[in-house]
Amino acid sequence: MTTLIEFNAVLAAAERLAGKVIRTPTIAGSRLAEKIQRPVFLKLENTQLGGSFKARGVLNKFLSLKGDFKETRFVAVSGGNFGIAIAEAAKIFGANVTIIMPPSAPATSVERVRDLGSTVIIETDVHAAFARAKVMVDEGYVVIDDCNDSLIAEGHGTLALEFIADCPELTDVFIAVGGGGMLAGAATALKAIKPDIRIWGVETAGASSMHQALRAGKPVNIDVTSIISTLGVPIIDEMMLAHAQAYAEDIVVVSDQEAIDGMLAFGEQAKLWVELASGALIPAVIATAPRLPSDAVIGIVVCGGNISHRDMAKWVAYSQEQ
Repeated sequence: MTTLIEFNAVLAAAERLAGKVIRTPTIAGSRLAEKIQRPVFLKLENTQLGGSFKARGVLNKFLSLKGDFKETRFVAVSGGNFGIAIAEAAKIFGANVTIIMPPSAPATSVERVRDLGSTVIIETDVHAAFARAKVMVDEGYVVIDDCNDSLIAEGHGTLALEFIADCPELTDVFIAVGGGGMLAGAATALKAIKPDIRIWGVETAGASSMHQALRAGKPVNIDVTSIISTLGVPIIDEMMLAHAQAYAEDIVVVSDQEAIDGMLAFGEQAKLWVELASGALIPAVIATAPRLPSDAVIGIVVCGGNISHRDMAKWVAYSQEQ
């Protein structure tokens, strides 16, 4: 049986990260609240160090590692945000890091990782990226994988401590799912503090590895076809699946087109510059709202904002061609 993260571990991560990450703000999502006729609050992890929640887990991991970083070669697979967070941590700790990324990763994320001094390898797709990482592990590299690392998930869980402290009235929280680490850490914290709270994961149809794993009752290897590289994990780890089984009400699956529309809605209605993974949350909330009681208070973790004008223009053009 897979062991679940302990709440005390999330609290310990919060102490470890104190003063090292931003306590991101929580604001009211008034336009979305008008649409679904329920209060909505947004946790702005797009304002976090590195532009996403990933800094929490990565810094918790590096702060927990022992030994001389310069004597170890690290490798990680990333669709964008995880790579940026690792590259920033590597610069702080003087670590030797190689980030393997799929061609779908935003060009600005690739550039940022390189600018921070880490090595970038672009593979043909996400499956090839993970395969390349396995080869490098055999060559002596130490892999950092947020898809199966409890320390990283515990660091991610610290955002939930802040969110529920700011909005203790929350009844439903929506969280984007890539590898599932944010869902695992945040759900652990939220359920420990407020057992009746409902947790909803969000994926896109072309990256629904958690959705399919829950339906099958075990991890399922999928073909990643979604344009959203940060959600594109081919197979969910058993540890992350166990947390979704224990804590999630459901995984809401939306289309890439809906995610693009949601991203634009964040900009036009909430005045927030966010990436596609965050955009996927809006259609998920709208689709789920009819299932929620009239007194529900909804929380949305705006997971990241690492998108350039060039990237946004590309996705708008893509949506117009569909």
